[in-house]
Amino acid sequence: MGSYNWSTPLWLMALLVLVQQSRGLEFHLSRSNSNRSNKNGPCGVLLCTENYTGPTDNSSTFKSMTLFKRMSSQPGAPQLRALASVSPVQYSMDRVSDGIKVSGFFKTDQASLRLELSKQKDCSAEYSCQLKEESSTGKEVVTSSSLMLQEETSPVNAHDTSLTSTVLMTLYSLIQGLDAKLAVMEKTSERLEDKLNSVEKSSEHEVSNLKIEMIDRMHDLQNALQGKIYDLENSVQDTISSNFQTMEDKLCQLDSKLSNTDDDAFQEKLLDKIQTQIDVHFSKIQNVSERADENLTKAASILTSISFKDTNFQNNFIDRCQTVLDNVNKSVVELVTRGMNLTSTLENNLITLKDDIDLGWQRLENNSNKCVAETLTALKGFAPLLNLTLSSNGEPVSTESPITNQCTKNARLPNSLAVYPGAYRAEFPGLNTPILCDTVTDGGGWIIIQRRSTGDVDFYRNWDQYKNGFGTFDNDFWLGNEKIHTITRNGEYELRVELKYNGQSKYAHYDRFYLAGEDVNFALTVGSYSGTAGDDLNQHSGHEFTTFDRDNDVWGGNCAEKYTGAWWFNNCLGSNLNGQWKARYSKGLRWGPFTSSNSASFSEMKIRRVDL
Repeated sequence: MGSYNWSTPLWLMALLVLVQQSRGLEFHLSRSNSNRSNKNGPCGVLLCTENYTGPTDNSSTFKSMTLFKRMSSQPGAPQLRALASVSPVQYSMDRVSDGIKVSGFFKTDQASLRLELSKQKDCSAEYSCQLKEESSTGKEVVTSSSLMLQEETSPVNAHDTSLTSTVLMTLYSLIQGLDAKLAVMEKTSERLEDKLNSVEKSSEHEVSNLKIEMIDRMHDLQNALQGKIYDLENSVQDTISSNFQTMEDKLCQLDSKLSNTDDDAFQEKLLDKIQTQIDVHFSKIQNVSERADENLTKAASILTSISFKDTNFQNNFIDRCQTVLDNVNKSVVELVTRGMNLTSTLENNLITLKDDIDLGWQRLENNSNKCVAETLTALKGFAPLLNLTLSSNGEPVSTESPITNQCTKNARLPNSLAVYPGAYRAEFPGLNTPILCDTVTDGGGWIIIQRRSTGDVDFYRNWDQYKNGFGTFDNDFWLGNEKIHTITRNGEYELRVELKYNGQSKYAHYDRFYLAGEDVNFALTVGSYSGTAGDDLNQHSGHEFTTFDRDNDVWGGNCAEKYTGAWWFNNCLGSNLNGQWKARYSKGLRWGPFTSSNSASFSEMKIRRVDL
């Protein structure tokens, strides 16, 4: 295949070498001279490529590459016709259409389209290659290059300095890429400059404070030295005055003795001794004075040394101050951490102790109820014997209990004084399972559907386990969504939620409660709120149940997985009484108005029929 030859100036070659790693659109048409006699061979090959080989942190991404052919220059007529296009959706093509063989591919930082032209009119037409990119700010950038190549009858002059359209478009695209990179570098430089200015201001402020503190300490040191020098001078003066006074007293005594004697020899000898003592005392005074002068000289030398070594003293003082501050900060952080850990440990121990007391009390009540039930059974065993004794005198003793086994409000149930008296079989169509009835709270008749009191039962369960229920009545349990649905579909029910947190007990009451079937993912319906714990369930009304393996919430992720529980989640936030035991940050037994993002230490959900 033949091709055109041209000579490129040296400056242009140098520019191409400098920008060869920048992003640029390459578009050129190679015409075939040798195959013109062959009608089946191509008359030219059109190639448009974009190959980015620079750094990987480029600020834009490819969106598509399209080749157009100019159809007509008449007004009103279509100007361009799309021949081929590649994109992330259509990342590869290889086909033949209207005598044009089209092939191409699309990658993250590389795209190419190639057309083999077999018709002379196609080889003489004008083409346009368009590249669409998306910048880091989301703005669409379009780069377009046009090309129309006519057949030349003579070779290009080797000294012709004119640029071909391919080279010009390549340079233009490369320069655009360089401009974009320069803009990014300029913004980065501005941010770095701002950070440096901020650091410089902060450093200047800290150095200024340290200088002020250092000067204050130097003044304190100078004052202390001056005080010691003053004390030394006073001590020397006092010593000298005391010695002179002693000498004066002794001289007076000697003079008095001399006045009482006439012995010249004795007086002369005594005067010699006095002179000797005077010389000795004077020598001592002179030594003391010299030592005082030496001390004053040393003190002056120290002050001079301090002034001469001001720079070194400042540097050493700053370093020592910084070291002291770092050590103090580290000690404070360690002290605060130990305090927080100790506080958390005490809180956990108190919560555990309180829960143990509650559990022990509940078990004591259950054992008492069991003993009462056994006693009643034993008494019933004596009834037939009592009938034999009293048959001749009165009515027989009945062995039937006058109380009912239905869990309804104000009904007399066995062990009616116990909050959790035991399990009773409910008479509901389709339900043949024990239930736990609260016979005391607000007149009794409450069917308990959930309890969290010990943390012994894991509530991070899958869909089927929440559907069928888990746990035991003497511990934590979930009755089961299918059972709750079966109960609530046979009448109108109310809901009561009892909570304990931080030593306080509160409740929330809803005058209507209904749980739909599995065909609508056990959707929740609640009515109006009243109580002391605050309303944190109405926002979940109308929403479906979600577990970590069945996502039915409206959030993009899975709320049950995020907050380690299962609930009628809306957009995750709200109540979550099936969360992780004692967990924080909304992952525990959360009831927002009462516990905030912390976990309750006790929760119980119970329902009661209201249309009887």
